[in-house]
Amino acid sequence: MSDLQKRLLSSISTDEMWKHLEALCQWDRNTGSEGEFAAVDYVKGVLESYGLPVTIQEYRAYLSYPVAGGLKVEIGGEQFELPAKTRAFSANTPPEGVRGEIISIQGGTNMFKADNAVNEITPERVAGKIVLSESGSRGTMLAAKDAGAIGYIHMWPSDEDVIHEGIVTPVWGTPTPEVAGRIPSFPLISIKHNDGLRLRSELAKGPVVATMHSKTRTGWSKVKMPVTEIKGKEDDFVLVAGHIDSWHYGATDNATGNVSCLELARVLKEHQSELRRSVRIAWWVGHSTGRYSGSTWYADHHWEELNDHCVAYINIDSPGSLGATDYSEVTAVPETAAIVTDAVQSLTGQTPNIERPLRAGDQSFWGIGIPSLFMLLSNRPEGQRAAVGGCGMGWWWHAEEDTIDKADRDVLLKDTQIYAHALLRLTQDERLPLDIPAQIRELQTFVRSIQEAAGSHADLGSVLSSLKELAASYEKVGGLPPEASNKVMREVSHRLTSLSFTYGNRFDHDPAMPLPAFPSLDAARKLPKLDPEGNDYGFLATRIVRTRNQVNYELKHAIRTIQAAVNG
Repeated sequence: MSDLQKRLLSSISTDEMWKHLEALCQWDRNTGSEGEFAAVDYVKGVLESYGLPVTIQEYRAYLSYPVAGGLKVEIGGEQFELPAKTRAFSANTPPEGVRGEIISIQGGTNMFKADNAVNEITPERVAGKIVLSESGSRGTMLAAKDAGAIGYIHMWPSDEDVIHEGIVTPVWGTPTPEVAGRIPSFPLISIKHNDGLRLRSELAKGPVVATMHSKTRTGWSKVKMPVTEIKGKEDDFVLVAGHIDSWHYGATDNATGNVSCLELARVLKEHQSELRRSVRIAWWVGHSTGRYSGSTWYADHHWEELNDHCVAYINIDSPGSLGATDYSEVTAVPETAAIVTDAVQSLTGQTPNIERPLRAGDQSFWGIGIPSLFMLLSNRPEGQRAAVGGCGMGWWWHAEEDTIDKADRDVLLKDTQIYAHALLRLTQDERLPLDIPAQIRELQTFVRSIQEAAGSHADLGSVLSSLKELAASYEKVGGLPPEASNKVMREVSHRLTSLSFTYGNRFDHDPAMPLPAFPSLDAARKLPKLDPEGNDYGFLATRIVRTRNQVNYELKHAIRTIQAAVNG
């Protein structure tokens, strides 16, 4: 570690963070609520006490709040109720509810990844019925709606005795006219795993009829979001952020992340005169009830400065959870993987497996092309994890039980030190520590895999040639002065990140659905399975040609950026 890293990491205070954690955990921080406003005001006051400027971003957010959910089941002429909750953006049922026969669809245990359940849903099986499944994939839910199901019961995959809150819309951020119709127009509720097993047991004996109730409040709310910046000597900056809203008191999702951000702000301010690049820190709102509304709004309204000057995004979500001492799986992109690995190894002695980021958790900056680090970090050991999406994989995720007793002082300190270690590499290294060749190699691997699957049905040779030319051109960047090489790195990484993680529109946001690597070209894999004389084949082949042109254009732009810097 550098001298500054050692000094800054040693000055991180658990007591300071815990003081703020106790304060934030006194409020239910649902977006747009008085509790969240109080938390925003608290963060503002703390930052100002550190001598930092605070901008409060205010905007209208399209949000949905779960009000009530219910499930009545009819078996053998008798009725009984099962505990249930509805989800944000679920459709409202009539007062009498929605009644129908239950159909069971076997699902997987990972709520963020597609599973085979979507392939088991057909109009013949589910039309006019209520689907029961462990599959939390929004793709499965939408497939059920499109196939004519009248409702969806999500039985949680793991067996904790709580019902987790959630959101069902696949629309990322505030909807636009083109995607507003994808908000589910049928009711979705959650039940406990063991209650789902009970229903399956009854279904094995014969038909089961149920009545679902769902009530949500959906519409526009005024919200406010705090942002601060610790100015360095250069205009380029690292974006650091985590969501301030929560389900209920949200101690480890994400009050611990909020206090980690506050502590980073405090210690960076103390060493501000030594910072090469700036650090901008934000506390997102609308994460849970607006599908990452705050980070999406920020990306939309600060697009140009993010594109011109943001070198990386450190996403802080659910650090410091009780018993989360396992760092074997950590999220990063290829160009930041070495920074993440170094930080984790230096501070824990563990060597993480680097995971490709999921389309989740305020990853709202891929269109712009900003490389990311982290999201989730420390986890509970295998065997102690629930099928959840945060809180170190603790069973209390998105539940009333996520209170301050679920936070761990030592883990919070370690996680914050890891963030600081990686952050200082990004701010202090004279040459940005972004591994662009690794990013290019990964894209080459993706394209070769797609080409192999598509065979003679698609020709991606020009894309591979462009990537080869880009790799050769980039070898010359090392001879540039640091300022020039950093500008090239930033611009090239932005182009490549957008290709790797989005369908290619740098000014819009893809759905909150699992995306394949190199999404715009990946559909070429389907061509060999289609009738070459059919419409589907012809339409898709045309799309692949147009996408190939777009990809080559972006790659050529990256090559010209390098050539201009080298020759200029």
